[in-house]
Amino acid sequence: MVEVEFFATHEEAMARLEEARKAADARVKPWQAALKPGERFINLAEDLVIFGEVLETYEEPRLKHYRFCRCFSVACPEGELGDVHVSVVLAPVSRAFFEAMREQGWEV
Repeated sequence: MVEVEFFATHEEAMARLEEARKAADARVKPWQAALKPGERFINLAEDLVIFGEVLETYEEPRLKHYRFCRCFSVACPEGELGDVHVSVVLAPVSRAFFEAMREQGWEV
């Protein structure tokens, strides 16, 4: 389900984003915080299974729980680049499992 919020000013929107980031940071487990470049993971977005590969971490302290990733799914088999907050990562997966899923077109 997608939720939409409306704001009267840019400042209100930025304050809400900061509030959401802090709430997400508070949910991070130690193993999620430890995800580093080269590691792979699985995630769910509603009924869509997403497989991701961490490409980069960020040095800026407020972005410490974000990872720049390439994520794949049956909806985007060629992959999509973007930031992932580690709090949404369900589990790390091995390179072998990740590649097996790629060979199956990301079908679980």
